Amino acid sequence: MWLYLYYQKIEFVLAKDLTVPYNSSITNLSFIENIKNGKILTKEEKIDTTKLGTKKITLTFQNQYGRKENQTFAITVVDITPPEIKFQENLTTIEGNEIDLLKDVTAFDDVDQEVKVLVEGTYDFQKVGTYSLSYVAKDQSGNETKKEFTLTVEQKKVPQSNTNTNQPDTTFTTSKGFQGTTKNGVTYIDGVLIANKTYSLPSNYGNGLTQDTMNAFNEMKNGAKTAGLNIEIISGFRSYNKQNTIYNNYVARDGKTAADRYSARPGHSEHQTGMAVDINSLYTSFENTAEGKWLSANSYQYGFILRYPKDGENITGYMYEPWHFRYVGKDLATKLYNNGSWITLEEYFGITSQYE
Repeated sequence: MWLYLYYQKIEFVLAKDLTVPYNSSITNLSFIENIKNGKILTKEEKIDTTKLGTKKITLTFQNQYGRKENQTFAITVVDITPPEIKFQENLTTIEGNEIDLLKDVTAFDDVDQEVKVLVEGTYDFQKVGTYSLSYVAKDQSGNETKKEFTLTVEQKKVPQSNTNTNQPDTTFTTSKGFQGTTKNGVTYIDGVLIANKTYSLPSNYGNGLTQDTMNAFNEMKNGAKTAGLNIEIISGFRSYNKQNTIYNNYVARDGKTAADRYSARPGHSEHQTGMAVDINSLYTSFENTAEGKWLSANSYQYGFILRYPKDGENITGYMYEPWHFRYVGKDLATKLYNNGSWITLEEYFGITSQYE
């Protein structure tokens, strides 16, 4: 009888799933759900999951009468994380001008490091239009990431009939006493170019980000780098035609009322001024990132303002955009920063932002 008890079999139940994610935190005892007629003698240790493949785990058990036995089982480390793609959401070119859609696109995987990216969809550089395409990246484990982007092919020339540069020059005084002028269809208040829902730009205005804006952004980028952060422009200058396409696509998708909250009508976009940039992300969650917080607290030092601050929609006409920054120069930016309580251009100058 004693001999029977000494050899009494130890029973234990393993977890059903012995497959674990790559680089996960798990121990050699995590797979034991329960044990009968004994206990585990093996000490708990963390398993190395930084390499894919199958690993054998051996545990030593002892029954209640002192008999020891080893049990070996296998776990498989797998990659379940898809690659991350870094790209611009909107690309623009002129009809007949072919551009490399993959020039500034990179994809990285937690296991395979750099991953090849392909373009999915149909487009024609010779034909004006907006093309909805996708970047696709697949790692060696078969995990796939697909991100949509837009390619806009614009006409070579902007019809002159769309311009309003022949309007007579006008001057006016704002409710805050600032002097405004509209010359060749472009409005300046106290020397600051204004583009909002009230004040528009001619359709042939602008040809890229201004040199002052680029210089200031590069200085700000270096400042962020010193703080251990990285900021990139994901959308800068937009022509009248491009904004027209973007806005109408949003209207078709969400309706005019909704589109007017987050997208400017053609001629009313700050991006056409060549002084506005969208940085890193187009999601409100950007405000919670280290880069978003740094920009909100430091951009004014480089001449940029948070153009559409939180709770400012009834003033600017646009919903909160923690990624959209406008270059106005360091002096005005410091005033509008207002010790962290951002003031809008509309509030400061005493102007409106409303469509007619």
